[in-house]
Amino acid sequence: MMLWIEFTGVIMQSIRTLWIVLSAGAKVRKFHALDSRKAGASRGIDRVIAQKFAEDGHDIIAVAHDNIKLEQFARELHDSWDTRMLPVAVDLDQFKSSAAEIRRVLEDVGRLDIIVHSAGIFRFGTGEISMADFQALLSTNVLAVHNINQIGLPYLRTAPKPRLFAIASITGVEPFAPVGGYASSKHALVGYIRSIARQESENGVRVTAICTDVVDTDMAAGSGMPQSQMIKPIDIANVIKLVMSLSPAVTLDQITIGCNPIPGSVRDTG
Repeated sequence: MMLWIEFTGVIMQSIRTLWIVLSAGAKVRKFHALDSRKAGASRGIDRVIAQKFAEDGHDIIAVAHDNIKLEQFARELHDSWDTRMLPVAVDLDQFKSSAAEIRRVLEDVGRLDIIVHSAGIFRFGTGEISMADFQALLSTNVLAVHNINQIGLPYLRTAPKPRLFAIASITGVEPFAPVGGYASSKHALVGYIRSIARQESENGVRVTAICTDVVDTDMAAGSGMPQSQMIKPIDIANVIKLVMSLSPAVTLDQITIGCNPIPGSVRDTG
């Protein structure tokens, strides 16, 4: 089985990482992919998802801008779970070159069972956001996802139990005045992923957009929310595993995960 996972981003960072997780089946290896634009993903959603699949015996192909960090993570996974991780360095915003390298890797691997899109960047601003920042948000948060899907979907269609996930945001389903540019990119992502879900239903590919509130990662440092109230990265990994455990009769094209509205907190609307 092949799983494709993409990583989350941080404000004004330019590091992109794509992780492809390969499962170690008894007879057939399963492959998974993950992409990130996150610097220092020690608490990132992407890293936790990769670790979760490594615990379950999956191998990983990791595609990233920073090959040194990939090599280090590969050693960690090998030492902890005897996981085989193949690092591949690309910049996902360079659509042609990244597509060529990813296509080469998948041709060598030969199969893909699960894609998890988790790549993203964040910029503040709505009416005043610059064109460059707005374009960067759409490029990484939406167009890079489509670029990967064009390569990965043909592999998913031939998999026994194919799944595709996108880690979106609660800003993709609700308006947030300070971050209209970011929210626009996430609205676009959710609409795109839900449309892919309709398109691929006849091919047996189950597709889910996971719209999360604030997650306890480095990216959430300026949210004003205490860590105790934040969603944990392991929660996202567990949601993915839960969806994967459901029967083929179940369709979940969108899941929204909110933070508990503790009285007096930034999420308390009472």
